[in-house]
Amino acid sequence: MASFKKLLFLASLAGAAAAGVSYVLKYKGYQKELEGEFKDFDDELDENTDNNPSDRKYTELKSSTDEFVTAAKDTANSAKGMASAAKEVLKGVANIVSDNVAAATDVAKDSAKPIFDKAKDKLDKVTKKSEDDDSEVEVDFYEMNPDEDKKDLAQKIDDVLEDDKK
Repeated sequence: MASFKKLLFLASLAGAAAAGVSYVLKYKGYQKELEGEFKDFDDELDENTDNNPSDRKYTELKSSTDEFVTAAKDTANSAKGMASAAKEVLKGVANIVSDNVAAATDVAKDSAKPIFDKAKDKLDKVTKKSEDDDSEVEVDFYEMNPDEDKKDLAQKIDDVLEDDKK
C-alpha cells in the first residue's frame, strides 16, 4: 500500500511538472504574439494621428424633456424589475438554506440517537444496580482540634479518600 502511495505521489508530481512546463511554453508564445500585434497597432496609430484638433467634428445631441421623462420612467421600471428579481433570488436562497438546515438537523438527530440510546441504557443499568444494592453508606465524622496542624488535616483527608477508593 505504501508503494502505491509513493507511485501515486510521483505520478502527480510528474503531472504537475509537465503542466508547469506546458504553461510556460504557451505563455512565452502568447507574449510574442501580443508583442507583434501591439507593434502593428502602434504603427497604425502613428500613421493616422492628426495633430490638428480643430478638424474634429462633434455631433450635437438634442433631446426634449419628454424624452428625458420617458427615459427616467424606463429606468425606474427596470429598477423595479431588478428589485423583484433580486427578491425572488433571495427567497430561493432562503428556501435552499432552510432545506439544508432541516437536512442537517435530521442527520444530527439520526447520528445522535444511537449514542443517546447507549447512554440511556447505561444510566438505566447504573440506576437499577443502585436500587438493587441496599447497602448503607458509611459516613465517618472526625472531630478536629483547632490547634491541629494543616499538614495533619491534609493527611487525614488523603487517608479518607484512599479508604473510599479501596
